[in-house]
Amino acid sequence: MTALVRAELLKLRTVSLPLWLLLTTLALVLLGVVATVLTAGLEGAPLEGGDPELLARAVASASGGTVVVLILGILALTQEFRFGTATPSFLVTPRRGRVLAAKLVAVSLTGLVFALVSAAIALAVSAALIAARGETLRFDSSVVEVLLGVGLVMLLYGPIGVAVGALVRNQIAAVVGALAWTFIAEQLLVALLPEVGRWTPGGASGAVLQLGDLATTRGDLLPVWAGALLLMAYAVVLSAVAARLTLRRDLT
Repeated sequence: MTALVRAELLKLRTVSLPLWLLLTTLALVLLGVVATVLTAGLEGAPLEGGDPELLARAVASASGGTVVVLILGILALTQEFRFGTATPSFLVTPRRGRVLAAKLVAVSLTGLVFALVSAAIALAVSAALIAARGETLRFDSSVVEVLLGVGLVMLLYGPIGVAVGALVRNQIAAVVGALAWTFIAEQLLVALLPEVGRWTPGGASGAVLQLGDLATTRGDLLPVWAGALLLMAYAVVLSAVAARLTLRRDLT
């Protein structure tokens, strides 16, 4: 199993796609941090200038690459079918479940690396911008909790992406569907129907990141612990379903 994980990590290291996705992630993180800090106190902004939660809300922008990690997970599997490498991969290791499990672990580890880099950048830039505004920098337990939440979210979204790729297989359909769900369907549900939206992966992520009224003003999200458990349940259940289908379906 360890050899399979190393092989999957090697695949990710030897192509340029993960690097470009990491750069995209960092760009999204920077945009999120700048927007959060510099708009604080402006009319209509959700945060006031000098808000004690400003640093925690700003570092939550480190999760901006969540959708990128989701796409990475989708591509990690659908590329195999698109370029015809799925057949030799499963022939080398006939137990398909082990191959899928190796991909899940490799993408999870990659997502964790993305999270660590994103968190470091978000924390450094947030602190610099808040200090430049002449405001007091408050580093408390909520900041640590949000940073841990970023790590958990980006750790789990990779496997969710792999599961989506296994279920859909068609790369374009999987990517477009994931983007439409993440940026349109989930956003509307969380913002307008929080009693439903809080149970989606996006709603669970918002709870873990303690976004509160930044995500919705029409209701409450789940508690942090419940959001974490729900997000883990999504990853586990989707991965289990994907593994079962992978064992039954033809490779072509």
